[in-house]
Amino acid sequence: MTTAWRGAWRRLAGSPWLFAGPAVAAAILFVWLPMASTLGLSFFDWSLLRQEATWRGLDHYRGTLANPDFHLALVNTGVYLAALLPLQVGIPLVLAFALVRVKAKATGRLYRTALFAPSVLSFPVAAVVWLWLFNPTVGFLNTLGGAVGLPPQRWLTDPDIAIWSVIIVAFWKSFGLNLLIFLAALANVPTDVTEAARIDGASPLRQAIDIELPLISPALFFAVVTTIIVVLDEIVGAVDVLTEGGPYRTSSNLLYFLYERGFRHFQFGEAAAVAVLIAAIVAGVTWAQFRFGERHVHYD
Repeated sequence: MTTAWRGAWRRLAGSPWLFAGPAVAAAILFVWLPMASTLGLSFFDWSLLRQEATWRGLDHYRGTLANPDFHLALVNTGVYLAALLPLQVGIPLVLAFALVRVKAKATGRLYRTALFAPSVLSFPVAAVVWLWLFNPTVGFLNTLGGAVGLPPQRWLTDPDIAIWSVIIVAFWKSFGLNLLIFLAALANVPTDVTEAARIDGASPLRQAIDIELPLISPALFFAVVTTIIVVLDEIVGAVDVLTEGGPYRTSSNLLYFLYERGFRHFQFGEAAAVAVLIAAIVAGVTWAQFRFGERHVHYD
């Protein structure tokens, strides 16, 4: 090997791209190319059988934005978000503060395991479990309600209740992850700070609000961001198994609307336009969180 080739090989071997290259290639192949393909497909009518594409321009976007089913899915997504964000962030936060004060280690581990266990399930599996609980004739919830004199409920077929049934399942399945995040953050709070506050006479509640909560603000911010993404994205598994978006689309959300367009009606161009709109909404919400929420996060 000549001296010039040896020098070129040494420069290549020491290049950062030798290490970053595989990650960059994977991002291009599995993220950016599919995103670009989806954006391009949203301007066409594409047939899966004929493999033909017809230019439609912005027609899919106009049709989607004028579709009342899309409007209802957007409103339902807002309901999911308004209900699940405080539930999946607030309740795990309170439980985390309570669990770190459990003195018996075995009892603390038991509580942590029991509360985190549902999070290891996928949304479809969790929804199948709850199908039995929601059964209107032999389900556990109606049986329990009947024992105390309550009338049976049509949990998944009542337009006024169905969306709240899905919210219950989503909360039960997902809140354990945020609990684990908060417990890890609280475990890293310096003990000398909390001990000094206790010696100065601060109550446990005052310690939690004035000392521990500001110190775990990065974890709290992370939990809020990821919870919003989960509500906008992963909950579709529970919707599909429990209600299929019904009754009368009262439990549908944006991603389930996308699923119906693409894989039930085979309107791939319209589904691509819906995907672009959902991506824009998620990006806008995430930008707003970082723009207005990150200022309250303290990094040491």
